[in-house]
Amino acid sequence: MMPSDQAPAGNANEPSPITLKIMTLRRPDRCSCGTELNAGARAGWHPDTGTVRCVPCVVALTQTGASPLPVVALTDPQSPTELHRSADPSTIDRGIAGGSAQAEFDRREAQREARLRAAHPYVGRILAAVTAEPQTTRAWRSGAVGERRLADRLADLGDSVVALHDRRAPGTRANIDHVVVGSAGVYVVDAKHYKNATVRVRRSGGFFTPVKEQLMVDGRDKTALAGAMQWQVTAVRSALDCRAEFADVPIVAALCFIDADFPLFGTLRVGNVRVYGLGGTAKLVATRGSLGSSARDRIARHLAEHLPSKRP
Repeated sequence: MMPSDQAPAGNANEPSPITLKIMTLRRPDRCSCGTELNAGARAGWHPDTGTVRCVPCVVALTQTGASPLPVVALTDPQSPTELHRSADPSTIDRGIAGGSAQAEFDRREAQREARLRAAHPYVGRILAAVTAEPQTTRAWRSGAVGERRLADRLADLGDSVVALHDRRAPGTRANIDHVVVGSAGVYVVDAKHYKNATVRVRRSGGFFTPVKEQLMVDGRDKTALAGAMQWQVTAVRSALDCRAEFADVPIVAALCFIDADFPLFGTLRVGNVRVYGLGGTAKLVATRGSLGSSARDRIARHLAEHLPSKRP
């Protein structure tokens, strides 16, 4: 944690990155750079001045070197470890959990408001505020919340793991939600926020027919979610194989369903993909192994370089 009794140097008119807090806006606002921010967007809040800063500005502030302290921590009262960055370039870029999903929600919501204002010039903004977003838009906000919830849970594990969030895989526009380096290996985790959904694995066949495994969420076949983990594992494997030292590090793929309903007994798996809730995922990545803190740090730095964090 960063000492609270030290004040940053720099421009007195610029909000200090030390006192900025990452939060979800309850109403629309505007960053001092001119960026319009919708209600529900993630932004930096400066309680002393009552101003907000968009995420790109927050990141820029942490990289200006204005603070003499080696670590700049930006916190949310409900997510105290969501964003952790350093003015020291050697520090691992852990990324911003849920950043891509939140940015997509903001983009879609901005387009919806623009359409309403174009169709109804006088009441368009009011209509946007009082009408619900389409489910396809809400899903992005829900996904961002889920990723942040998982990031907070991983942070509770302390130095036993190094978690990288919202990573960009070369050659694709898609992102990897979380890559976690633990003492037993590397974990590729895709977070899904399906509140109160029943998660089960259905197996059929056998004897004279191939065994078929299906991931069922509220009775719907979501096996494709497990299949989509393959390209993510391949991307992480390719990154590790770039360095002979890490070629034998095991990789485990996991789907994390947050706020979902799981069986009381047993564990779920579809092929090589583990299926857990929030607590089970935290327990999985905390599995004891042979990788010490130094090895975990080297692996995390290597992965952070080859799978850079996405920028909204």
